Amino acid sequence: MEPDRQIEIQLGHMCNNRCVFCVSGQRTALGEAGPMPTEPVLRAIRLAREAGHRKITLLGGEPTLQPGFMCIVSETVALGFEEIVLFTNGAKTARPELVDAIRATGGTFTWRISIQGATCESHERTTRKVGSFGRIVRTLENLAERGEHITVNMCVVRSNAEDVDRFPELLRPYGVRQLHLDMMRPLDAGDRTEEELRAAVPRYSDLVPPLRRMIAGFEPGFDVNVGNLPYCVAPDLAPWIHHDGEATDTIAIDGDDRLSKPWNKYLVKRRDKLKPATCRSCVFDRRCSGVFETYARFEGIDELTPVSAATLRETDLEGRLLGLWAPALLPDLEHRVRSETEVDVTLGGLTATLDASAHELARYRRFGVRELRGEGDVVALAARLADLDEPIHPLGPVPPAGLRPAMARLRGAAPFGALRWERVEVDTDRVELHLVSNTATARFWIGGARPSGGYRVEGDADEAMVDGLRRVMDALRPGARAEPAR
Repeated sequence: MEPDRQIEIQLGHMCNNRCVFCVSGQRTALGEAGPMPTEPVLRAIRLAREAGHRKITLLGGEPTLQPGFMCIVSETVALGFEEIVLFTNGAKTARPELVDAIRATGGTFTWRISIQGATCESHERTTRKVGSFGRIVRTLENLAERGEHITVNMCVVRSNAEDVDRFPELLRPYGVRQLHLDMMRPLDAGDRTEEELRAAVPRYSDLVPPLRRMIAGFEPGFDVNVGNLPYCVAPDLAPWIHHDGEATDTIAIDGDDRLSKPWNKYLVKRRDKLKPATCRSCVFDRRCSGVFETYARFEGIDELTPVSAATLRETDLEGRLLGLWAPALLPDLEHRVRSETEVDVTLGGLTATLDASAHELARYRRFGVRELRGEGDVVALAARLADLDEPIHPLGPVPPAGLRPAMARLRGAAPFGALRWERVEVDTDRVELHLVSNTATARFWIGGARPSGGYRVEGDADEAMVDGLRRVMDALRPGARAEPAR
């Protein structure tokens, strides 16, 4: 076991739901799942802690059904695990007494609630357990009243896919911090017939409209992610799609109902997936693990179309995946990807830090320039950035010290109506902005010891030009406070 990975331990297959996608409910229904001995689990937990693991997940089946559940929880607390994740279907925790008993152990818990549909109808179609949704709601109420950390998981199948857009209204009252939806993995479904699997596995492209509505329904910043959906099916949803996850060692129940040795969760989860050779040209190739073999057999692979960097840029309106497409569209420049939203690009000896959320020195539609380092041709670099994305206020040479406050106000006030601010020119005591409408170009300058400005228009000054120049002058009025453009 590697200490930098989290550990998850399955406490047996016993479950009080009969979900269409899960082996545990099926084995329970067939009488093949029963109580598990507690001591082997405690021994595995102790070995994990000795190996340095700090986070542990207890799952099933349904872990709260195991006779030794409370003893196991108490042991994880006593051993000092920093976070204990309880992965439960919320049936028994509908009773506040159980929630209070767990909290009384003194541990730091994350409650991962298995909700298999955003409405009662879809949840109970999937769990095949009447009353299971009401118990889920009572569990959410119990946890929210006690200020507990709540996350939610759902396995996406035909019976619950259509109304995922109802999740925002379901989860909002309870302070849920994360929602994870994962595509059904047929290999985890147990012993199912071909007919049962076809009835459960949805076509991925059919999921895109409700997923879009769901994501749009959450407040900005809410942690929602979709597991194992191919990126190419919905490139605009790529910031919310994930294949694999946090490095995890899993101790599962093997075929003899014994605890397995720890295994790399996501390496094993990839063993029944495939990708066609055409995926190698996709900008997502390195982060996408393809589709399940059973899915490809049912639906084919015609949905898998490589996504180019240019296509991704057009869908990534907020620069959430700047680190993927910007380097690919500036192949001749040196670059260093700091994160998905931050990239250093270098031309000659000059390096600009592009940032999706900061724009002190320049702002483009999908990113800003946060910092410039080194010496080099600012004008040439600005031209390359303008090719990468449309400028709102473009990168330019550093203005004279006395003009910097005025330039800061102009940058903060941009855009100026419908005018396009195409470039900045700097002289020893003067800065000139090039502003363009559909019919005219204006050269607006500021300069002097006590900065003043003026402009010259070439072409026919249309309404956009008149309005834009008025906005420029308003931004420079004494005491004017321009808010950053949004």
